[in-house]
Amino acid sequence: MLEYLKTYYTTARNLLKHRNHVAFELCKSECLAENFDSHDNWNGGIDYFTIVLTVPTNKYVEIEDKEKKEIADAISQAFVEASINNESIQVNGVIIVPYDEEGIDYPTSESMWIIDYFRLFISHISKNKTSAANLQKALLDWGIHGFVAHEDIEPSKEWVSELYNALFSMDALCAILVNGFRSSRWCDQEVGIALGQNKLCIPINKEINPYGFLDRYQVLKAHNLDARYVAQRIAEIIFADDRTHGTYCCNIIRLLLNAKNNESALKVIKILTHFSKMEKSYIEMLWKDYSKNTVLLDGDVLAKANKIFTFYGLSQIQPVVESSVTTTQEELPF
Repeated sequence: MLEYLKTYYTTARNLLKHRNHVAFELCKSECLAENFDSHDNWNGGIDYFTIVLTVPTNKYVEIEDKEKKEIADAISQAFVEASINNESIQVNGVIIVPYDEEGIDYPTSESMWIIDYFRLFISHISKNKTSAANLQKALLDWGIHGFVAHEDIEPSKEWVSELYNALFSMDALCAILVNGFRSSRWCDQEVGIALGQNKLCIPINKEINPYGFLDRYQVLKAHNLDARYVAQRIAEIIFADDRTHGTYCCNIIRLLLNAKNNESALKVIKILTHFSKMEKSYIEMLWKDYSKNTVLLDGDVLAKANKIFTFYGLSQIQPVVESSVTTTQEELPF
């Protein structure tokens, strides 16, 4: 935990939100500490610190060395600017180290979540399994994987363990509130775990109003509504909330960069078009690596993507023109 620099943490993190969204996601207060480097008596005294950012080992190995440097530089600069009025403090830099707390077993979640999709746990009682399943299907069009226990837990697996893994690897939770939800001890525990992690909770009023701590959150009224409309409203809430905005935007960009075919690419472009107030830095991330995926160079996909790039003031991506020059094959005597 930060001690001397904690006053500047909020400002520094808000700066990162607009500059480097990977650094913003990693720069959490519980992952930061500072090392006291030295003290200089000049000009009333200056304390020099190095900030230490701890990252779970499984995440650390996924980050390339070049990106580690960019993250460290971004965090260092953010704290330098945040503390610019305090001449008694000097940040020397940031080091990133892999670290896993002893005794903590991080859940393995790759098998239950679709890669690159935002992770939303759908809390519901059994009588609402049809509503939950329909919502899960509709959310896919918004780059969101909704975890539904009866759909996603294999019968052969110990379901409490799978629920635990999903709850501690989710990005947010939505609760379908109907008569009987409040008396379900499992649903109340699912909501409690989300609240305890300070995750975004979206109460969906299908039959009853939110209660307890859920009452503090923006309620989504869904009486006799189509699941596709509910899914859109959930996506808009996720996009608007500070706790989920960065993660969701990064998910959308990765989904497009990793699109396997034209249909999936066009679906993601539709999401980008809907969220036209996304920060330019995310679109720059897309623009930078766009041409690496040949699927995205298809005429219709490229045309729609270039409209987005133009809207954000970026130059258009040019289509790849195949060379008409033929080369003669060298003879290989046998």
